[in-house]
Amino acid sequence: MSLMQDLQFSFRQLRKAKVFALVAVVTLALGIGCNTAIFSVFYSVLLRPLPFSEPDRLAIVSERATSFPMLSASWLNFKDWKAQSTSFEEFGATRVTTMALTGGGQPEQIPGQMISGNLLHMLGVNPIAGKPISEMDDEPGSAAVALLGYGFWQRRFGGAESVIGKTITLDRRTYSVIGVLPQGFELLQQAPDFVIAMGPWASKLPEDRSWHPGINAIARLKPGVSLNQARAEMSAIAKRLYAQYARDNIAIDAVVNPMQAQLVSEVKPAMTMLLGAVIFVLLIACANIANLMLTRATARRREIAIRISLGASDSKILQQLIVEGLMLSLTGAVLGVALAYALMPSLLHAAGGVLPPQADVRIDFRVLLFTAVLSICAGVFFGVAPAGHIRVRNLRAILNETERAGSGKRAKLLRNALAVSEISLALLLMMGAGLFVRSLSRLSAVNLGFSDDHLLVADLPVPPAGTAPTETHRNMDFYENTLRDLRALPGVKFAAATSFLPVSGQGSAIHFNIQGRPPRNPAEYVTANYRVTSAEYFQALQIPLIAGRWIEDSDREGAQPVVVINQAMAKTYFGDQSPLGKKMQLGALPDDATPWMVVVGLVGNVKQSLVTDMATEMYVPYRQANEVLPVRTMSVVMRTEVDPRLLISDLRQTVHRINPDQPVVRIRTMEEQVAQNFSQPQFRALLLLIFAGLALVIAVVGIYGVMAYSTAQRSGEIAIRMALGCSVQRIFTLVLADGLQLTLIGVAIGTSLSIALGHWLKSLLFGISSTDAVTLLGAIAVVVAAAMGATLLPARRASRVQIASMMREN
Repeated sequence: MSLMQDLQFSFRQLRKAKVFALVAVVTLALGIGCNTAIFSVFYSVLLRPLPFSEPDRLAIVSERATSFPMLSASWLNFKDWKAQSTSFEEFGATRVTTMALTGGGQPEQIPGQMISGNLLHMLGVNPIAGKPISEMDDEPGSAAVALLGYGFWQRRFGGAESVIGKTITLDRRTYSVIGVLPQGFELLQQAPDFVIAMGPWASKLPEDRSWHPGINAIARLKPGVSLNQARAEMSAIAKRLYAQYARDNIAIDAVVNPMQAQLVSEVKPAMTMLLGAVIFVLLIACANIANLMLTRATARRREIAIRISLGASDSKILQQLIVEGLMLSLTGAVLGVALAYALMPSLLHAAGGVLPPQADVRIDFRVLLFTAVLSICAGVFFGVAPAGHIRVRNLRAILNETERAGSGKRAKLLRNALAVSEISLALLLMMGAGLFVRSLSRLSAVNLGFSDDHLLVADLPVPPAGTAPTETHRNMDFYENTLRDLRALPGVKFAAATSFLPVSGQGSAIHFNIQGRPPRNPAEYVTANYRVTSAEYFQALQIPLIAGRWIEDSDREGAQPVVVINQAMAKTYFGDQSPLGKKMQLGALPDDATPWMVVVGLVGNVKQSLVTDMATEMYVPYRQANEVLPVRTMSVVMRTEVDPRLLISDLRQTVHRINPDQPVVRIRTMEEQVAQNFSQPQFRALLLLIFAGLALVIAVVGIYGVMAYSTAQRSGEIAIRMALGCSVQRIFTLVLADGLQLTLIGVAIGTSLSIALGHWLKSLLFGISSTDAVTLLGAIAVVVAAAMGATLLPARRASRVQIASMMREN
């Protein structure tokens, strides 16, 4: 009954103070709404448990080499791990792939995975129809079988169970469908359209431990075995294998990480930073409302004194204040959740390709629980914060004092401290936003090393060539015929192909050796980025030729093997000497079976990733490269004289005329390709700017409230000063100085926090220091200007005080 009375009384009090209640609820709704929206993303991406049996015991085991801190597993090393490790119950493996689906409609390149025969059982995943891939299906000579992903099953076969036993054609090979994966099945942040056995493919890999073809080893820890114990054992095994197979094993160590932590490692820093930013916004909002509550509670000292004189205890008064705070916070939480629901579509749209493709972002009960805890903590804080400053010891004095006289030093200090905290946190957010905006600006100004206008690109992955002699050059003939016909299209200046497009963040590094300079041991093995290209590639992208010649159509099978290198590679491995005429060979060590390539050209550096330095790079003619390492995927690049999008239809028709079963994947302009790489830094900068702006507005309102209340409390003092001859300008300056003092204290604390926390942002910035002086000074200028703007109105009012009326009131 007492609680109901407190609720009714609080409702009446808040209804009387409509402006206060509205400001408090709206401020809280903004803070809690932003926190709910961002936490829903944070939880869905980083914290939601993996949908497998006992996911906390799952780990991903990778390898580490001298030049590569993280490598996929070598197949031979993986088999030795399984045989020698005692820390894990079981080892499984998976490999992400794509294959061309043909037969029964338009050819389509679909995502899939190869898995070891024990993996689904180890993960605790059971098909909803049919049976899983087993150990027998994983043998080298086993029949080709496949599981279908739930989405693909629904899309292609209408969810019919009769699909079991039917066949599908992937990369020109027929697979028998034996089962359907459950809805929502996702592995390595991919929902595959198909899953096939890895064994038949892996059995054809070369007997070379330096070969790392994208195999991801997944292992389950034994009960009672800690992650550190497993790491120590796997490190010992890796070092033993490195010593045992010194000639071709480049893995100097094994890396064991929890599966979930490994999968989110790339997005975790950005997500954590954004969550921290919105928590700061909420803290500023809470400080603001606590200040309002303190001001209001101080003004209610007479009311509280009357209630105490009528028998109310301190605990009863505190309970009523907490109930009032909870009413505000929970009302703000309801509006905040509604705001989060409204913001979610825009947030996910702005995120674009930043989030993992299969991230299931939604506001579920865990997110709502987080919101409820935030709201309750905020409400209790609003009630408790002012309680200690309105305790009444001298009822007679309180009942006799005027409303304006009831301001104690402790209450004033708390109000000022809350205002200072708002300024310091707002400056911290403004500094972070400024750093990301400046970083994005530096990123936009990066010299790509090529011209990205008037370029149309598309991926043309081809299936592995057969072993028959007639199949040897089938895929290379397809690329050659396609490029020939594309060059003949009206409006096309150049048409070329490459294994990896620039500024894609993708690529392949390979060991090589230079004739006459063989490495003496594995520590001297050298690597460079490896790209397969056709003639006209450099002309199409307008990459400058520094010396020698470009790759030409005559660089094919039977001709002298050639290679073109970039300036970074020439400088790194040939110093001041001309690299032209020098000979190089693929492979860490000289091998009589591998041809020597003559360096015939030197070209300018090209950015393969916006955030990395110019890498050492070699370009090999695609037909000659295919003789050493089969070429599976090429992307066409067309420089046009017209809008490149006008040639999309012509590109499709040309490819399908040459091979009706060839999928054409992701047709886009090069400008779109480059812009995609800006999506993540743009998303971070945009959100942080919004949060910083919101925090600054809330902080400005808080400063205004403190200064307005302080000025009102000092009106009698100001009237006396003016009566004694103090000028209007002096009064104006006096109030401004008080506001400036609070602002500068907040700026000093905020600057210290910015410098202290700056190292957390280093990995997210490009071309700028986390303590950049220009950004810090700019953020300080904005915060100081905004705070001084908030102080101007109270200062102006103070300088216009009517002396006679104020003297009578006081």
